Amino acid sequence: MNVNFTQTIEIRCADPSVIVRGLEEWDIEQANADVMGYMGTRLLADREDPERFVIIAEFGVVDPDISAADEARRNNERPETQEWAERLRAIVLGEPVYHDYDELYRTDW
Repeated sequence: MNVNFTQTIEIRCADPSVIVRGLEEWDIEQANADVMGYMGTRLLADREDPERFVIIAEFGVVDPDISAADEARRNNERPETQEWAERLRAIVLGEPVYHDYDELYRTDW
C-alpha cells in the first residue's frame, strides 16, 4: 500500500521569522525544481515554549511504483536539500531532531 510520508524536524530558535524566511526560500526552490511527491511544509510553534518549533514536510505518492518515503529520501539526497539543512543548522539552537512517519489516515476538509 502506497501512503503519504511526513517528516518532522524539531528545532529550537530564538527568532521564528528566520525559520519562516528559510522555509519560504525552500518552497520557491521546490517550485522551480522537479521534486516529485513534495506537497509542502508547515511550521508549528510550541505555545508553552516560545523557542521550540516543528517543521512538517509532506510527500505524496505520484508514481505507484515509488513510495512517498522513497521520494522523500531521494529529495534528502539532493545537494540543494543538504545545503538547506546546513543553513537550518546555522540558525537553530542545538541540533535538529528528525522523525519520519507514514500516513495511515487523514481527514481533508
